[in-house]
Amino acid sequence: EIESQLLDAKPRVVIACTDLIKKPIIRDLYQGFHENRGNLNIEKVITTSVTEFLPGIKKRLAFVKVKKRKFNDTIDFMEVLNSGDTTRPESTSISEDVAALQYTGGTTGKSKGAMLTHKNIITEVEMVCEWVRLREKNDTALIVLPLFHIFGFIGQMIMMRSGGKVVLLPSFEEKQVLKTIEKSKITIFPGVTTMFTRLIDHPNMKKSELSSLRISFAAAMALPDAVVKQFVEKSKSPLVELYGLSETTGAVTFNPVHDMNLAKVGSIGVPLPMCDVAIVNSENHNEFCKVNEIGEIAIKGPIVMKGYWENKKATDDMIKNDWLLTGDIGKMDEEGYFYIIDRKKDMIKVAGFNVYPRDVEDVLYENENVLEAAAVGMKNKDLSEYIKAFVVFKEGKTSSEEELIEFCRTKLTGYKVPKEIEFRDELPKSLIGKILRRELKNNQ
Repeated sequence: EIESQLLDAKPRVVIACTDLIKKPIIRDLYQGFHENRGNLNIEKVITTSVTEFLPGIKKRLAFVKVKKRKFNDTIDFMEVLNSGDTTRPESTSISEDVAALQYTGGTTGKSKGAMLTHKNIITEVEMVCEWVRLREKNDTALIVLPLFHIFGFIGQMIMMRSGGKVVLLPSFEEKQVLKTIEKSKITIFPGVTTMFTRLIDHPNMKKSELSSLRISFAAAMALPDAVVKQFVEKSKSPLVELYGLSETTGAVTFNPVHDMNLAKVGSIGVPLPMCDVAIVNSENHNEFCKVNEIGEIAIKGPIVMKGYWENKKATDDMIKNDWLLTGDIGKMDEEGYFYIIDRKKDMIKVAGFNVYPRDVEDVLYENENVLEAAAVGMKNKDLSEYIKAFVVFKEGKTSSEEELIEFCRTKLTGYKVPKEIEFRDELPKSLIGKILRRELKNNQ
């Protein structure tokens, strides 16, 4: 994946951290990287270590544990800082100059580089800071999300903009997250649904002191109502949903947080300032849908990407008449709140009826034994589709396939009830923790 992005982006300089070189996969990556450096047309490789930036005694202790590694034909980051030019660079057009290539998650195929301008990023950070009232609070955010993902990338930037504190954890481990929230007095916790379901199910959740939590945010995948209810009950703090994409520099809609009575469970919220969000006919994108009518979510505003890096066709397919077509199916209610129903490509056709996987998954999450769930469309011999669900049970809990199907039957219309349910120890996920339905479907 990294090689693919390097070949696509064609960077002249690469900055790499050497702390994880002892891990075989990272060591092999470095080896392969150096062997192919000529083919990648990379002029300079700058290496650094987390230990260089630790304060005082922590730096000395860390140096003993993690010795800094040297590589041939590389430049040390501290050398770069010490030899920097003080000349002020020429200013550029913030609306046109690309600040970052934000690679998409690739859940529907090869990832593409979304060209985000300086204006895109500045606008997004300012909007979210104002919406979350960060300037009014002395907040500390816990970021467990990968910083290469747009959710983590913007998450840490809004804290820097507001002068707040960021606590970083390299990976999501329930016990460590709960301990960090308690010890560091975390006030803001952004995450994905799978993180919240695992925290809810962890035995330490009940005895952890989480009173510092002001609010938690969920994005990147569907957030079932049952998960919100359980997390709020156990953490005694609100959990709200937002919606955004790599192509929109992050959040586009957000539930109100200044007054939690205005937040709607099940909704992805209302558009952020300066953002236009609409529901359009998925077959005719020039036609706007009526209130509560289901269609495709379209977005317009200063946070929409400039386009895909060196991919005009993909750009033209996604942006039409200045509207970015998300590929997500949703609706808008009478009060202007938006709801995401599912991915357009994930829709299942059962006996001529449209079924969205989320309808099935939300019901499965209501079952007290279910930790994680996913639903996909599978082919019958006659090429018609049926629904197959995949379930991970909570620790120490179980059910039979027949019991879960009957549970669904009591809450769903007949054609939405899964025909088959497979039990797994875990479900395939992206690096951010998003369940990958595509892998479940393709590996059958």
